[in-house]
Amino acid sequence: MKKTQTQKDEKRKKIILLIILLLLMIILIITTIMLIQKSKADGNIISDKDVSGSQSDIDLDLNHSQNEDVFTELMGFGTLEIIEDYPNIYLVNPEDNDVYLSFDVIYNDEVLYTSGLIEPGKMEAYDIFSRLDAGRHELMYSITSYELDSKTVLWSGIQQNQEILIRK
Repeated sequence: MKKTQTQKDEKRKKIILLIILLLLMIILIITTIMLIQKSKADGNIISDKDVSGSQSDIDLDLNHSQNEDVFTELMGFGTLEIIEDYPNIYLVNPEDNDVYLSFDVIYNDEVLYTSGLIEPGKMEAYDIFSRLDAGRHELMYSITSYELDSKTVLWSGIQQNQEILIRK
């Protein structure tokens, strides 16, 4: 049985369509790989340690001479209710860290408080209740890490936001 010209044309169209789909898939895969590489190069890789948002690991390449991976845990920040009986925010350095952390508490571009160097497994309290009026506020924490032995800065400028609700 011989194929008619119409059947041959249909077969060619299907082959061309398959080739176009394959090319689009290849382009999509290449684009995805390039975006992932760009994100890694820009240092924008942040992954949650647990889905609840209680902690995050931030992978920072510090160009140590041993080219070792360095992970520092930071506490996650959800909405926090502040009342007179519980007036503090707590700046925490998780115990698994091997660095000191310091925090700047910032509100409307004003540094309200700068912590000292907080040891792993320790925290520092700051009375935010007496500092701000009642209502919802957006705080920003600017976080810096320091080597335990020399206290030299390892990284700085990590910023996390937290909404607080002050009830007076």
